[in-house]
Amino acid sequence: MKQFFPADDFKNCDGVTEPLLVIQVTEMKDGFFVGYCYNHLVADGVSMWGFINTWSKICSSGSSSGHKPLVLKRWFLEGIDYPIHIPVSEAERAPPSRELSSVPVTKDRVFHFTKKNISDLKSKANSEVGSSDITISSLQAVTAHMWRSIIRYSGLSGEGETHCKVVVDVRRRVDPPLEKDCFGNMIYIQPAIATVEELLDRGLGWGALQINKLVNSQTSENCKKFAEDWVRNVKNLKTGVGSRMVGDSVLVGSSPRFEVYINDFGWGKPVAVRAGPGNNINGKLVLFPGIDEGSIDVQTTLWSDVLVNLLADVEFLEHVTTMV
Repeated sequence: MKQFFPADDFKNCDGVTEPLLVIQVTEMKDGFFVGYCYNHLVADGVSMWGFINTWSKICSSGSSSGHKPLVLKRWFLEGIDYPIHIPVSEAERAPPSRELSSVPVTKDRVFHFTKKNISDLKSKANSEVGSSDITISSLQAVTAHMWRSIIRYSGLSGEGETHCKVVVDVRRRVDPPLEKDCFGNMIYIQPAIATVEELLDRGLGWGALQINKLVNSQTSENCKKFAEDWVRNVKNLKTGVGSRMVGDSVLVGSSPRFEVYINDFGWGKPVAVRAGPGNNINGKLVLFPGIDEGSIDVQTTLWSDVLVNLLADVEFLEHVTTMV
């Protein structure tokens, strides 16, 4: 049995109607599968998991009262003529690629980091950094471990440049700061940059430090400058297979801080959470909390040959448990 719950639509700057949210509930032999997709122009992971958390509470309690109302205050640039129109003609729209057969095959694998795995990586990274003024977080240590391990088999030269793109929630970083659960899309993506030789030769701590510096650099001033530059030179952000499959970068999305396993729609709590096919691009790392307290699951999409090498890497597997 399948049920679909489409939310209200909205029109984008081209006048094209797009759905805000679509939810699918499928009854299976031994449980239920809840799937959803949403428009990232409207909401980010913080907002969507807030919605899922509230929806599940309403379902399990049978009441919509007593829940915190949506916080809708937004952050806007001053002196801008809204809405910002993005001119996109039909001629500029990229046609569907007909060369998919020439693109390497990607495969998914979930890597489970136990609480001890994470503690060991964090201790190692902080020991290598060796500074009392800098603390590498668990998330930064795990991300650096994945970045270094994947790029080791990328086939890039030592002088080649590699990026680790991290999605940063800037709600509390803008001035004045927004509520931490403000509904909307308040993420900012910037890369930590290194040469392959630097990343592999300088150790886990050095790689984690580059991510640490990147996260700490996301200030209100940087966010404002990025937005002002974009408004002055509006660009249509296109996504194409070629640009997403280069193999020199990893993109870290989602967060192990999202409250995934507290949701109960009346059928019991979840046994697992996974990202959908929209995330299946080479180098994409989708992070969720593991079902065990303090653990992290990293859903990873990689070229098949890179994944094969990664699964045979003793140094990588020393800190991780592989899952289907």
